[in-house]
Amino acid sequence: MSSPQPIESSRSIPLQAFLCLIAGAGLFFSAPRIAWVYRDSADEIRSAGSFLGGGLMLWGAKLVLERWLQRSGRAAGLLNRNKVTLPREGMVYLTVMIVAFVGAIFGRQNMLMLVFSIMAGPFIVNGGVAFTQLKRNTLKRRQPARAMAGEVVSVEISFTNRKWWFASWMMQVRDRVGHESHVKASRHDVVLTPAVLFARVPARGTRSARYQLRPTKRGRYVFGPLEVATRFPLGLVERGFIVDEFSEMLVYPQIGTLSSGWYRDSHHANNFVERLDTFHGTFEDEFHHLRDYRNGDNPRDIHWRTSARVNGLMVRQYHQCRDRGLCVIVDLYLTSRPSPANVDTIELALSFVATICLDHLRRTRGVDQSVYITGQKAGRWRTNRGSQGLEPLLDMLAQIEGGEAKNLSSLIEEAAQQNDSATRFVLLTTRPRSSLPPDFGKVSVLPGIEVLHANVKDLGQFFSLESSFLGELSPISTEPALAEVAS
Repeated sequence: MSSPQPIESSRSIPLQAFLCLIAGAGLFFSAPRIAWVYRDSADEIRSAGSFLGGGLMLWGAKLVLERWLQRSGRAAGLLNRNKVTLPREGMVYLTVMIVAFVGAIFGRQNMLMLVFSIMAGPFIVNGGVAFTQLKRNTLKRRQPARAMAGEVVSVEISFTNRKWWFASWMMQVRDRVGHESHVKASRHDVVLTPAVLFARVPARGTRSARYQLRPTKRGRYVFGPLEVATRFPLGLVERGFIVDEFSEMLVYPQIGTLSSGWYRDSHHANNFVERLDTFHGTFEDEFHHLRDYRNGDNPRDIHWRTSARVNGLMVRQYHQCRDRGLCVIVDLYLTSRPSPANVDTIELALSFVATICLDHLRRTRGVDQSVYITGQKAGRWRTNRGSQGLEPLLDMLAQIEGGEAKNLSSLIEEAAQQNDSATRFVLLTTRPRSSLPPDFGKVSVLPGIEVLHANVKDLGQFFSLESSFLGELSPISTEPALAEVAS
C-alpha cells in the first residue's frame, strides 16, 4: 500500500506561541485605552499592560524560534518534548473563533456566542483525539553504519502501536539529519528534516517506511531526534511528541577510477629504482600449483598427501612475487581561513588516496601498504592483509581534517624507516607550488618518490570521479519517502 505524500514542513507555529502573541499584542495595544477609562491608576495600568504584553510577545517569539531552529543531535528538554502546533487552517479557524468571542462579549450578541461555542467543539475534539492517537507508540530508526559519498542511502523508520484497541491514523514522523561539523556550528540551514507518513498503524502492529538520502560530503552524520505528529481527524490542531532516538553514520570519501597514466608511471618507477631482493629459500615465493616430480627437484617440495592419493610423487611449484608495496604520505595543509576551493582540494586529495589504496589492495597480495597523513592531527595506517585492512583506512580518511600539518618532517622519517626499496613512495600535498615548506627537502631519503599536488590538473591525469559533488553548498540531499511496507 503506497503512503500519501507527507504533509507540509514542520515549520508551523506552536499553539502556545500563537496564543502568547495574540494575548501579548492585545494587552500591549489595549493598555492605553484601559488606562484612559481608569484615570486614577493610569500610569500603573499602562506600565503593567506594556510589561505583560511585551513579555508575552517575546515568549511567543522564543517558542517560534525554538520550533524552527531545532537542530539534530540534540535531546529535547522536558518542557519541549510535547508539541502542540497550529497549521494554517487551524490558525484561520482559531482567529475566526476569537473574533466571534470578542464580538459576542463587546456587542452582547448571543448569536455570536452560539457560533463561538459551535466552533470550539470540533477544535477541542481534534486536540483530544490527536492526543489519544499519540499514546503508547514507539519509534526505531535503522540506517547503515557506513556509506560512501555520493551513493544513495536508505533509512528505515519503524512505528509500533502498542495500544490494545485503537489504531493510529495519519502519523507523520520527522527526522533530523546533519553533518557533525554543521551541527556543532549550529548551521540550521543545512540540517534537513525528512519526513515519512504512516496512513494507518493497527493496534499492536508495526509498520515501517523509508526515505532516501545522498550524502555529498565525507565525515560523520548525526541523526535525531525523531518527532511524531498527527492532525487526525480534522486537521485543525497538530499534536506531537519528540523521541530521543539518535544514531550516527560515517561517510567515506568518494572512490574514483584510475587511468592508465597511474599504472604507466608505476611501471616506469620499477625500472629506475634499484631493488635488492634477497631469497633465503624456495618457500619465500608464492605457491603456484602441483606438478609431477622431476629429477633434480628439491625433496622438501614433495607434497606427500597428494603423492599418496595419486600413487606418484607430486611437488609444489612456486613463482616469484613481483608485487611492490605502496607508501603514501599525505600533507593536508589548510589555512586558518580556508576558501571553498581549499576545502575542495582536501576532499579531492582524500578521494585520490582512497582510490589508489583500494586499487593496490585489490591487485596485490602479501605486500606492505602504509599511509601517513598529517593535517589538523596525524594519522597512520599500515597493513599487509589485502582488502581486510581497508576499513580502518577509510574510517581514518573519513574523519581526518586539514590543518597546519606541523609534523610532516617526522612522518617522512618514519616512512623511510619502515619501508624498503621495493616500495612505491607517493607524497601528495595540498600546498601550492609557490609555498612549499623546507620539510620537502627531506623527501630525497625516500627512493624514487613521486610528489603530486592535489589539484584537478595534476590528479586528473591519474584518476577521475564518476560524479563530483565538490563545491555544493549542502552536504546532503534527500529523496521522496518510499512506499509504506509492513514489517
